Amino acid sequence: MSWEIKQRVNFYLDEFQPPKIPDDLKMILIGAGLHVGIAVVVLLGLVINWYWQGHRLEGMQERQAIVEQQVANIESERPPLKLDDALVAQRAKLREDLESSQRILRYLTQQELDSSTSFTTMVKELGDQDVRGVWLKSFAFYDEGRHINISGFTDDPAKISRYVSDLLKRSGFSEQAFRFVDVRKQENSRWLTFKLDTRPREKEKPAEPRNAALTSAELMRRAREDVL
Repeated sequence: MSWEIKQRVNFYLDEFQPPKIPDDLKMILIGAGLHVGIAVVVLLGLVINWYWQGHRLEGMQERQAIVEQQVANIESERPPLKLDDALVAQRAKLREDLESSQRILRYLTQQELDSSTSFTTMVKELGDQDVRGVWLKSFAFYDEGRHINISGFTDDPAKISRYVSDLLKRSGFSEQAFRFVDVRKQENSRWLTFKLDTRPREKEKPAEPRNAALTSAELMRRAREDVL
């Protein structure tokens, strides 16, 4: 009978297994790997975007250079802009007239007039008139404000009708009516001058008839001057 002792070794026990990384450290390494991977992807995307934006900027600069060259060609083909001296002088004169009218308006609106003869409302409403193409040059009141005379410039006679219509809708001019309108063309200018007056136009006095009977002295003078 044999008394040999047999032993069994379980190699599946932990002490016989190769060393393992702890779970906490494993999670840290996995997280670090993920962050590195994301950073690499983002960096790659930024590099691609940088190259694409640079290519796009070059294309835009090329198109801009082409457009600037086209503009330069067009400008070289056209004659240089030259201001008309007559129009410049006309504009300066109109500006001076406008400034004069504004000074008059400021002076009149600042005065403390008697309520029975106050023109403040009418002057203020004249200043508020804004019809494009119509410029006020001067105005005058007569008969304690019962009548008014207005003069100015316009580039279209049809705009005077709108100017008068808008003015008569205001409270200060609601009882007024312009009975005289005069529009004239200025020489060597495209501007028209106009005059508005609430007073009727005075009739021109008839010319005195010429005396048919000439004195002998007049006949002698005309004969010497070779008028007859």
